[in-house]
Amino acid sequence: MSHAASSLPGDPSAAPYTHGLAGVNVTMNDIFVRTLWISIGALGVIVLVTRLAQIYNAHTRQMFALSASAQQQSYWTHNRSSLWPAIKKHVLYAPLGKKRHNREIQLSSAINVGTLPSRFHTALLLSYLLSNVAYCVALNYSGHTKAQVLAQLRGRSGVLAVANMIPLFIMAGRNNPLIWMLKVSFDTYNLLHRWIGRMVVLEALVHTCAWGANEIAAHGPTAIADELRARVFTQYGLVGTLAMTLILLHSPSPVRHAFYETFLTVHQLLALAAVIGVYFHLSIDHLPQLIVLRTVVAIWALDRLARFGRIIYRCWSWTDGFSTISVEALPGDASRVTIQLRRPWHFTPGSHVYIYLPTISLHQSHPFSVAWCDEQRIAADDDEKLPMHQTDLDRKAAERRTMTVSMVIHKRSGMTATLFDRAAAAPDGRLTLRGAVEGPYGGMDSLQSYGTVVLFAGGIGITHQVSHVRDLMARWAEGSVATKKIILVWAVRTTENLEWVRPWMDEILQTPGRRDVLKILLFVTKPKSPREVISPSATVQMFPGRPQPQLIIDQEIEERVGAMAVTVCGPGSLADSVRDAARKRVDIASLDFIEESFTW
Repeated sequence: MSHAASSLPGDPSAAPYTHGLAGVNVTMNDIFVRTLWISIGALGVIVLVTRLAQIYNAHTRQMFALSASAQQQSYWTHNRSSLWPAIKKHVLYAPLGKKRHNREIQLSSAINVGTLPSRFHTALLLSYLLSNVAYCVALNYSGHTKAQVLAQLRGRSGVLAVANMIPLFIMAGRNNPLIWMLKVSFDTYNLLHRWIGRMVVLEALVHTCAWGANEIAAHGPTAIADELRARVFTQYGLVGTLAMTLILLHSPSPVRHAFYETFLTVHQLLALAAVIGVYFHLSIDHLPQLIVLRTVVAIWALDRLARFGRIIYRCWSWTDGFSTISVEALPGDASRVTIQLRRPWHFTPGSHVYIYLPTISLHQSHPFSVAWCDEQRIAADDDEKLPMHQTDLDRKAAERRTMTVSMVIHKRSGMTATLFDRAAAAPDGRLTLRGAVEGPYGGMDSLQSYGTVVLFAGGIGITHQVSHVRDLMARWAEGSVATKKIILVWAVRTTENLEWVRPWMDEILQTPGRRDVLKILLFVTKPKSPREVISPSATVQMFPGRPQPQLIIDQEIEERVGAMAVTVCGPGSLADSVRDAARKRVDIASLDFIEESFTW
């Protein structure tokens, strides 16, 4: 390493600690990395055990209720202990403050600061962040020079930055196995991903600054520039640090929300640059953390491979190419999108997919709730031929079935606006495209063990809830669920929005005996005329204004059957009101609160 161009000689005693493992406490670094991973693993085990207990309780409740009348489900209407309801009320369901959680903080119509984490998520994040800070500052200061302490800090922060990249990339993946193992939503992992990413960047900056301080102390003020010119190892390290710093600077909520599609593309490119820079930085000097980064690359590659495999398997055929997608422009600035899958899937209510429309948005995918799935039979040319082998039977069965997946997409900006505008401009407001969907994802929250289910939806959030209503009604007719009461509460801006799911709701309302189990409450917040708000029947009622979640939940608690689930999908203000109402009653009834949200 050459520093001949340095104008000042610096401190020769600091020179050995500017590179390599000199002064780095490798043993303690390994201990803290193991401690970090063990603590994350221990948390995962705790969540897993809790989830297994919940699943067992729900399964037992459902099995008992299958042959029980509404009166016989009374055992499940009350809590059997005070501890778990208290945990739900004050920790799991609690917002950070009094009420606000998913309602976005907007400084103006153009500046969105994002949302606040829940009380549990805040405690989790603080524990993680403070533990990383503690690991970084737990150095051996006694009897060591400043250069030696900086060398320890350089090593510690660098090792932790690389170690944290494993959970960082796992939680960014759509096919993260922890999602289905722990029954924790991608939205939660996305929150953790953002904060772990910030810690990785800060640790990388500390690593770089500690190196730079020793470099200048040893070789003078021009030493950093000399080092960058002389060593490829340092150049790649700088590439990684700069890419991470740019990620930190361009990822705050106001930027993400204002330019999300651009942000997503730039974010992925910078993440790739960061991984490449760090990889070669470690590889050139054969540092032991290289195996960790190779694991990171493998995690990323497997997620991408799984995503590609899902798309090809579900949406591609050699004869017809990608799936046919029909788009219908609806009143209220929404598009009904229906995709014909090449191969059917097992649909669970509450699922979502990522849709790819190359002619609308070339290389990006966007998540949307699946509102409806239909399976149809297609006649094959050789239907009248006798099968000769079992494989012929299997092939013919697959060829005769096809599935369509439908969703409603509200017009906002970017892809959703382009999609609606093109459909609205097409003849009859209908457009046919080629594309694909990736999924299904989600659908982890089963409502089948609850005697009473109250579903709140705000605007386009109905697409998530209607799939649950359909599933519960179908299984109620079969006698395979505990559910005896379903209350759907939907708030819309105008009656035009009712057209979004009218054909599906009409099918649900035709279920024999549905008046005995299903009640629908429609709230029109901005009716054009009072004559629009007319209740069709006692079980389908319409009201002007906004719903009052506390009044609705209190009424249903008084008349509940068995255990009760309250779910919500909609704007943050509605979700926060429903959360607050459910929390206030969670200790007087066996009540679970479930929120579906897509924060970004």
